[in-house]
Amino acid sequence: MLRGSNGHHRKQTARSWNLIVFSVGGRRLAVKADELLGINKWTGSLPGANGIPVVSSMVRMDHDEFPVFDLAGMLHVTVRGDALLCLMAKHPSGTVAICVDEEMPILHAIDPTTVQPYRGEEFPVIGSFSNGVDQIPILSVAQFGIVPRG
Repeated sequence: MLRGSNGHHRKQTARSWNLIVFSVGGRRLAVKADELLGINKWTGSLPGANGIPVVSSMVRMDHDEFPVFDLAGMLHVTVRGDALLCLMAKHPSGTVAICVDEEMPILHAIDPTTVQPYRGEEFPVIGSFSNGVDQIPILSVAQFGIVPRG
């Protein structure tokens, strides 16, 4: 409980988290919506990974180039579909691109008190949530092991 300025107790309410649920190689994953800058059509990538293992290439959007975080490679899967999508995500080193399956990502709101620990260790997570039968990991893009270009 929080105490208001008038001395009375107020019940604290948890704000819901808006998640974007998407798939990579058929595997369902989520990321907090405020970590994304947009979702675009995947137009292909250019070589130039700068020797960083988790960055597979570069993608050109408008007049800028962004590193491509190889989430599919990290999961040992191949993205699925003919019309792949590109998540543009915020990272402390700058904007990164993530190639995802063609299945349209879905906005999903959850109560943060329902977030559960995630047992996998293949990528950094905030936790996971249950979406019916599936336990969906919530990725932490900010913790992806990408270092700034220099």
